[in-house]
Amino acid sequence: MPSVSVPLKGRKGWNALMESRRKFWRSGKNNILSPHFKATEFYCHDGSACPTRARPAMIGLCKQFLEPLRAKFGEAQVLSGYRHTLYNAQIGGARHSQHIYEETYECVAADMRFAKGTPTQWGAEAKRLRTKNRGGKGGVGVYPRSGFVHIDNRNYKADWSG
Repeated sequence: MPSVSVPLKGRKGWNALMESRRKFWRSGKNNILSPHFKATEFYCHDGSACPTRARPAMIGLCKQFLEPLRAKFGEAQVLSGYRHTLYNAQIGGARHSQHIYEETYECVAADMRFAKGTPTQWGAEAKRLRTKNRGGKGGVGVYPRSGFVHIDNRNYKADWSG
């Protein structure tokens, strides 16, 4: 099912892959996804760099969802973007999570928090943007108790709350 074959963290080839990705993101304007978001904000919490093939989907996520949400709700924080397979398993993420950009480099996810509003309001606006910008396609997960919203640009509609 993976879109791209990559070594698991700690295995032969992982360090070279990460250095190659970091070099790409440092080159030119590759790190800039939109006026207010950079690829480095989406790096895995263990410091692993995002797959370079995911850049177009990351730009799309920023353009279609994150920038408009930021304009409405103020400063934005990417709580979780990219996760490699082992990290995702360690934190109990869904097996085929949209956060695992190697599996879904054409569709990516971000868990977000904004300066104003509530997760319920952020989710409602993300659903409105999904209808307006993506023909109803994309995932929106609302987590009121944890204080964030999950947004992804998958090619089908998915809604949930946690």
